[in-house]
Amino acid sequence: MSKKPKKKKKRKIGMTPPRGAMSYFDPASDEEFRKKYPLGYTLLVFLGIAALLIPVIIFIIVAHTINPEPDGWIMVGWIGAFIIGIGFFNFVAIIINQYLGHLVSIGAFLIGGILVATSLNHL
Repeated sequence: MSKKPKKKKKRKIGMTPPRGAMSYFDPASDEEFRKKYPLGYTLLVFLGIAALLIPVIIFIIVAHTINPEPDGWIMVGWIGAFIIGIGFFNFVAIIINQYLGHLVSIGAFLIGGILVATSLNHL
């Protein structure tokens, strides 16, 4: 009689962060993924950086198109665009099973969107 191989139990993606999510912020938390997929990890780092910075770059281009002489409101939009990037970065984290839940992404998109809209309204 042979034993059935155990399947890895995958965490379901849910609304709230999983238990122990604070460990995701430990530098060693993705060490297993890095050892198993060194090239994939490098690509994942670049994808994560792009997820954070592309909304900021788009915002800066749009803001300077609207008003070439920016004022203090541009910083509010910059912060909002970065928060939107955090929401996108959360989706990148799904690849290494470090997704913080839908509420983090939704909250980042809402808060970031409000800041960007407020900033663009005042430019």
